[in-house]
Amino acid sequence: MALFSVTFFIFLFLTVLVYYIVPKKMQQAVLLAASYIFYCYGTGWKGIAFILITTVSTFAAALKLEKLQDGYQSEVEAAKAAGNPIPSSEKTKLKATVLSKKRHILAAGLIINFGILAVLKYGRFIIENIDQVMTKAGFGGHLGGSSLILPLGISFYTFMTMGYLIDVHRDKYKPDHNLFHFALFTAYFPQIIQGPIGRYNDMAKQLQESHKWDDIGFRTGFLRLLWGYFKKIVIAERAGLMVNEVFANFDSAGYKGFVIFIAALLYGFQIYADFSGGMDIVFGASDMFGIHLTENFRQPYYAKTVTEFWQRWHITLGAWMKDYVFYPICLSKRAARIQKKLKKRFGNYYGRVLIPTFASFVSFVLVGIWHGADWKYVFYGIFMAAFVSTNTLLEKFYGDMRKKLHVNADTTGYKAFQIIRTTIIVLIGRFLSRGSSTTAALGMVKAMFTSFNINVFTDGTLMNFGLEPKDWLVLLLSIGLLMYVDYINENGVRIRYKIAEMRLPVRWVVYYAAIMAILIIGIYGVGYDASSFIYQNF
Repeated sequence: MALFSVTFFIFLFLTVLVYYIVPKKMQQAVLLAASYIFYCYGTGWKGIAFILITTVSTFAAALKLEKLQDGYQSEVEAAKAAGNPIPSSEKTKLKATVLSKKRHILAAGLIINFGILAVLKYGRFIIENIDQVMTKAGFGGHLGGSSLILPLGISFYTFMTMGYLIDVHRDKYKPDHNLFHFALFTAYFPQIIQGPIGRYNDMAKQLQESHKWDDIGFRTGFLRLLWGYFKKIVIAERAGLMVNEVFANFDSAGYKGFVIFIAALLYGFQIYADFSGGMDIVFGASDMFGIHLTENFRQPYYAKTVTEFWQRWHITLGAWMKDYVFYPICLSKRAARIQKKLKKRFGNYYGRVLIPTFASFVSFVLVGIWHGADWKYVFYGIFMAAFVSTNTLLEKFYGDMRKKLHVNADTTGYKAFQIIRTTIIVLIGRFLSRGSSTTAALGMVKAMFTSFNINVFTDGTLMNFGLEPKDWLVLLLSIGLLMYVDYINENGVRIRYKIAEMRLPVRWVVYYAAIMAILIIGIYGVGYDASSFIYQNF
C-alpha cells in the first residue's frame, strides 16, 4: 500500500474516522490493527513473521534486563533492611555478575535482530563477494544465493527496537510491560515504510494515551500531506525523467559536462523532494491522530558544512548513530586510555579530537552501509565520513587560515559561499550513491569536469529527456517554491499553521489549488510507480 496511492489515502481517512468514533480506550487497538493490516498489505503474511520475531524477542529481552536489575536492587535493600548490609567488596562482585548477565541478554537481542537484518538485507551481497574471491583464488566458487524476502521497513523498525533495548540496558527508562503497546511502537503504520527512526521515550506516551479530535491538528496534518504529495509527484517524479536517463546511460549515450552536472543537481532535488515528501506524508498522517513524530529534516540545503548537512538530513538516523555508535566509542574506557597517550604525543588539542574523529568516521561509514548492500554505498559512506570526521580535527586549522586571510566568517557573502561549497560536495557524493557502480560514478565525475559544453543550454539538448519547455518551467518554479518554503521555515515560520488558522474560504482555496496542482501538473507517465520511493529501498 504505497503512500502515494489512492488506496492509502482511503485507508488513512477510514482509519482516522474509526479512530475518533470508537471509545477512547480502543484507540490503541484501532492503530495496532491498522498497522498490521498495512504491513501485511505491503509485505504479505510471510513478511510479518520477521517483525513479530523482533517485537517479541526485544520485548522479552527488555523485561529480562529489568528483572535482573530489580533482583540486584531487592537483594541489596533486603540485606540492608535486615540489618546485615552486604559488604562493599561482595556488593561490587554481585553488581559485576548482574552486569555481565545483562550484557549477555543485550548481546543476544542485538545478535538476533541485527542478524536478521544482516541476512535479509546483506546476505546475498556477502555471498556474491565471497564467491568472487573464491573464484579468483582458484577455488571454484558459485556459491549462489537465493533471493530473500526483504520485509517492509526492516531497517527502520530494527534500529528503533534495538535503540529501545540499549536504553533499557542503560537504565534510561523502564521497559514496557504491555506487549500490545510495544507492538504498536514497533509497527506504527505511518512511519514503517521510511521512518523516521523513532525513540520509545518520545513515542510511547503519545501512542498509549487517548486523543480528542483536534481541528487545527487535522488541518495542519492534511496540509502537510498535500505538500508531501506535491514534492513527490510534481518535483521528484519530473526531475527523475532526466536523472534516470543520464545516470543509466551516461557512458553509452556519451553524456558529459553540463548535462551530467544538471542531472546531478536535479538528483539532489529529486531525492530531497522524494524523501522529505514521504516524510511530510508520514508526519501529516500521524498528526491527524494527534501523534507527533520526531522531525527528520531541517532545511538541509541551507547547511554551511557537510557536518551540518547531516545534522539536517535524515536527522533521526544521525542521532541514532551518535547515541549508539559515536558516544560508546568516545566514552569507552579504552578510548580514555588511548586519548591520554595521544595527548602526550600530539598535544592537548589534537590528542583530544582524534578519538572523536575516528568515532565519527566509523559512524558515517555505517550510515553508508545502512543505505544498501552494494560497494557503492560503502564508498559513499567513506566519502561523507572523510568530510564529517575531519571537520573537528581541522577546525583549528580552518580558523587560523581565516584569520591569516582576513576572512570575516559572519558576512552574508561568506555564508553563501559555505552553502554553495557544501552543496557541491554533497552532490559529488551523490554520484557514488546514485551511480550504477563506483566505477560509473567516478566516470561521471570525470566526464562532468572535462567538458565545458555550455551550448547544451541553447541547442535543444535539454529537451531530449522527456522534459518539454513547460516541464522545465514547472520544475524550476516548483524547486524555487521548495527552497522559498525552506527559507521561511529556516526563519522560524511554519506556513501550514498560518494557513490552518485562516478563515474557511481562504483555507479551501489553498486546499483546492494544491490538489489541482498535484492532479494537473503531477507526473503520471509511462512507468510511473506510486510505490516507488528512493529511501524505501534503503
